[in-house]
Amino acid sequence: MLAAVTPYVTWLCATAARAEQAGMQARAAAAAYETAFAMTVPPPLIAANRVRLMVLVATNFFGQNTPLIASTEAEYAEFWAQDATAMYAYASSSATASVLTPFTAPPNTTSPGGLAEQGLSVGKAAAQQGLSALKRPWFPIIPTQDWNALINTWG
Repeated sequence: MLAAVTPYVTWLCATAARAEQAGMQARAAAAAYETAFAMTVPPPLIAANRVRLMVLVATNFFGQNTPLIASTEAEYAEFWAQDATAMYAYASSSATASVLTPFTAPPNTTSPGGLAEQGLSVGKAAAQQGLSALKRPWFPIIPTQDWNALINTWG
């Protein structure tokens, strides 16, 4: 029995180690996401930048807002650079964290011929039961009675 269960226990230990490794990689992927999320410029800040640009352009009648428009556009370009850096770092970190070692199938703990052997055993048991039924007398023999008493009860 120990010989049959040893490969299975070994497989369970290896699978547990792989599952633990997968858990650590999932935590690394989540940390990469959190880092990328913290590094990106919040969308309301980007929206405020775009609204400020629209207002500056709409009120730039004589070119008085040109330096502010350029500054707002430069800030928006910095947003793009910061977000792109965050996303490339996230792509790299998450790709590394998402490479998993494949899990293996459990070992066979039974022999391939086991089912056939079981069928043979069931067949033998059924045959022996049938043979033992044939060995029993068709009528009950009571050792304390003689044959005459037995025959007289039948008829």
